[in-house]
Amino acid sequence: MASSSTSFSQFDEAKPSATTLLWQAAHYRPRTHRTKAIAFSVLSFLLLLWMISSSRHQHEPDFWAKFPSRHPFPERPEDAQVALPRKSDISVNDTLPHDLEKTNPHLHVLVPTVKGSRGACRTMTSAMILGYPPPTLIGYGHEKPGATELERTVERITRVRDYLKNSRMVKDRDFVLLVDAQDVFFQLPPRVLVERFQDLLRKNNQKLEKKYGYAKVEKANGAPPDLVQKYTQRVLFGASKVCYSALDSDPGCVSVPESSLPPDVYGWKTDVHPDGHLTRPRWLNPGAVVGQAADLRLIYDEVLRVMELRHKKHGDYQALTQIFGRQEVVRELERLRTVSGVKEWFYGMLGISDAGKIDGISVRLESGHRYEYGIGVDYESHLFFNQILSRNDVEWIKFNNITKTSLLQGQFGVPREHRLLLPEDIAALPNPFNQTRFAREQTTAPAYNTTLDKLPNPKEHSWNNIPLMTNPHSASVPVLVHLNGDPKLRNTWWEKMWFFPWARALLRRYVRSAHDFDAAQSALLGGQDWWDMRGGRGGLWTDDKNWVTLSEVCEGQERDLFDDDLGPWAKENGDPEVPIYNQFGNLIKGKEREEDEYL
Repeated sequence: MASSSTSFSQFDEAKPSATTLLWQAAHYRPRTHRTKAIAFSVLSFLLLLWMISSSRHQHEPDFWAKFPSRHPFPERPEDAQVALPRKSDISVNDTLPHDLEKTNPHLHVLVPTVKGSRGACRTMTSAMILGYPPPTLIGYGHEKPGATELERTVERITRVRDYLKNSRMVKDRDFVLLVDAQDVFFQLPPRVLVERFQDLLRKNNQKLEKKYGYAKVEKANGAPPDLVQKYTQRVLFGASKVCYSALDSDPGCVSVPESSLPPDVYGWKTDVHPDGHLTRPRWLNPGAVVGQAADLRLIYDEVLRVMELRHKKHGDYQALTQIFGRQEVVRELERLRTVSGVKEWFYGMLGISDAGKIDGISVRLESGHRYEYGIGVDYESHLFFNQILSRNDVEWIKFNNITKTSLLQGQFGVPREHRLLLPEDIAALPNPFNQTRFAREQTTAPAYNTTLDKLPNPKEHSWNNIPLMTNPHSASVPVLVHLNGDPKLRNTWWEKMWFFPWARALLRRYVRSAHDFDAAQSALLGGQDWWDMRGGRGGLWTDDKNWVTLSEVCEGQERDLFDDDLGPWAKENGDPEVPIYNQFGNLIKGKEREEDEYL
């Protein structure tokens, strides 16, 4: 009992102390003068920010109007329906209706090259194997001996611009993919390219809408003004870890947006490692670009204008870098004109500001000149992977290997790693080894040959268990790879591409598929299998409207393309090349055999 009494006495001694604390809390009076002073200072500071912001907004011009920023083509690329569903109610025994019409945009693949080469032939062969339309060779056969590098560059860009501007086959709404000829490998079909491009535009334009808002466009008839989004993305270039050399202080290197990849995607040395291989891709690379023809025409008009002002060896690369940078400067000036100064300060204090870097930038902007071109870059290599400083950023993996896909990001040092899964858009594709219907019964060239046309069993091989080049840092499987890094890797990486062991058979299947029922129906309906109405698979078009066969352009390159010792392309059986017809039966190349008999 004594111990119990002692315990209660301890609580009795504590009572006065607790009572004192309660009394002090109830009768607490703040240091009114100090609190008022702090509150007054904060309010005064915020008021000053608001006044400065308001004053600045009153005197600054409307940059969206001063530098024409409204796009001349109101339809957005992401809203275009490039691939239409097939007509399931037409069978192979039916007659195609006479009133079918292709109303959706085409897809064009432009490859600037004056002659065939190992690199160019690999670019074109991989595009064909993946089902792209016949590439159009820009400048083929127009080599100018003795021309300087600058003269060749100007000629190449001029011919690209002129083709987009003058070709009757290219409409404003058509989609155009322009790639370097010498060092691009295709990995995924055109449907994935177009759908990813449109998905990226939708996501990026939502961000731009939130960042820049809308502008009012007055109407001449006095009707209520239109509200249009100030800035949108319409064209995507590849993203690089390095900016164009000698432009370190130019807006094209300083003012362009940060990468959308996490700031620690390469670990704690991300963006600070001196070698640059841990830098997030951020800068424009011109090796691959996709957009609608009208948008690209505007851009390359401006490229030629800039090149005339600054004659440099790689004038198009420099010009595109500067065009992109000035676009972002004007956007940031307009954002600063309309943003709340208080909000800008507050976001800056929290470290979440999305302000562009234009402090200390010296750039001359001409009033009335267009700087807005809807240019963006593919930061996460969903479309284009650039090899420079990134050779160690990829791995060829089979997605059915659960152990490999579960550990891959951890092996690459990716924070917050997780198991990689085959992208849904790839999983939804047809099996890459399916033969065309009635392939064995077809009499069209190339005739089916059990040796030459042997492909893996589609029941045992699919997209899920073939090696796909994958970027673990962005968890992406690129549509194409631009090998602008170490040239010595081009042979090794070509042999790693999923199609290489069966390249000849896949290419023969591509040529043969131009003649079947599905191709004809798809051409008329604008389906996904026939992306170019000129037809003529198995060869290439030139910007001079000429048709050349792949064997003409790539004669002698069979070892580098196939490495199978099966002979020259299109002459595996010793047969001469056969005539080429488009999907409507019109002769494109060569003479009919019946006519040959009378010559």
